[in-house]
Amino acid sequence: MNYEKLSLSPKLFAKAFPFHLILNRNIEIIQVGQVLRRIAPEPLVNSKFEKHFQINRPSINLDFDIIKRNMCSLFILQFIHKNMQLKGQFMYDEEEEILFFLGSPWVTDVASLSPLGIKIKDFAIHDSIADFLSLLQAKNTALNDAENLTAELKRTLKIKEDLTQVALRQRSKLEKALKHLQRTQAQLIHAEKMSSLGLLVAGVAHEINNPITFISSNLNYVAEYMHDLIELIQLYQKCYKEPSPLIKYYMEKIDLDFLLSDIPKMIHSLKNGAGRISQIVLSLRNFSRLDESERKSVDIHEGIDSTLLILGSKLKENSKYGITEIIKNYGDIPLLECYPGQLNQVFMNIISNAIDAVYANKSECIAADSQECYRQIIISTETVDDKYVLVKIADNGPGIPESVKNRVFDPFFTTKPVGQGTGLGLSISHQIIVEKHHGNISCESETGEGTEFLIEIPVSLDKEETNNFPKDNKFVHGKKHSDLSLASGVAD
Repeated sequence: MNYEKLSLSPKLFAKAFPFHLILNRNIEIIQVGQVLRRIAPEPLVNSKFEKHFQINRPSINLDFDIIKRNMCSLFILQFIHKNMQLKGQFMYDEEEEILFFLGSPWVTDVASLSPLGIKIKDFAIHDSIADFLSLLQAKNTALNDAENLTAELKRTLKIKEDLTQVALRQRSKLEKALKHLQRTQAQLIHAEKMSSLGLLVAGVAHEINNPITFISSNLNYVAEYMHDLIELIQLYQKCYKEPSPLIKYYMEKIDLDFLLSDIPKMIHSLKNGAGRISQIVLSLRNFSRLDESERKSVDIHEGIDSTLLILGSKLKENSKYGITEIIKNYGDIPLLECYPGQLNQVFMNIISNAIDAVYANKSECIAADSQECYRQIIISTETVDDKYVLVKIADNGPGIPESVKNRVFDPFFTTKPVGQGTGLGLSISHQIIVEKHHGNISCESETGEGTEFLIEIPVSLDKEETNNFPKDNKFVHGKKHSDLSLASGVAD
């Protein structure tokens, strides 16, 4: 058998190359592939090539010999009727003096086939485009399966929209819903906690206040009576310089001279102690502010001082690890229209965290002047543009890592060990300042350099004024710690 004489019949050739064209020397189409023939809106055979096609690439004239000379080039033909491009190569048959165009549609996705009336099965098996489209279709099928599975999972959360159109928007809704739920939960916990704490503090303050008022008021009479008795004894000593042996013996036994000099000192100490207890009671009442659920104008310095007095015991507990210096740099600020009880809670949360921060690395201090023992918390206030008050609370603790700094105001987020923090303090503080007082709160920290919280609160909660209040958390009013004057220290 002479294999050189073997060739495909026109019918088999049209099937093997479903998008081929054969041109004669007059550039007339004498044969087309079966798929190309099927999708053409009118017969192609025995018609002029230029009536149905144009050569987009290479840029040559439509001439038989010119096409023959460029057979090694990649040709891109534009099928005018279908707005479809064919990519392939021309081949020349010397014996028949005809040109074969062997190619296939130039498409990049399966979706573009349907408008052309073509399916993947229309491509020849040996066509690489078919392999590409098959892989692309498999990929799209896999993606569709994944989207369908995701949609099923989303439907369990009662999301019935089409996933392709609303996936990102739905995710945003879920995140907002989660944050809202966390805020609501934090509010409920905070409200219950503060209600119980406020009632407890107010009750304790009331129970202490009654007896201490009785003691304080009677101490004045005790001091007056003791003064009279001491003068009477001294008068007796002046008039009766030689007492009886029994009286003299008893005077020596009780050390009368010491009693006469010590009783005034003792009464003075009792007055100081009673006064200090009264101050603590006042601080507890100022902190709880149960009678001040509505907004009113107050001096926030009183709230800060009350908070420091209440936290005094926390400082004393850690005194063996070094004394913490509390520096108050209070500016001349006006009365602030606010919700005092809630604002005091903000100061309590931030200052308490500052105390925890400066004692984060506990080590007993032998040398009081060692760097490890130098712990400092700076509280400063100032008025900015006569419109709002800036409160800065800074510490020289280890600082907050950059990786978690943006999450410090998230509900239930805490860096403290399990059992030592709820993750609600700063979240509630942020809510109180931003939502309740229409202010701003931000955190500036560098690892090893300490942390500073900046709180901006409008002087007035009037709606028109707060609408113009800046909402940018990047404050420009902060000062470095070295710029703050050491106004005062708290010894307790």
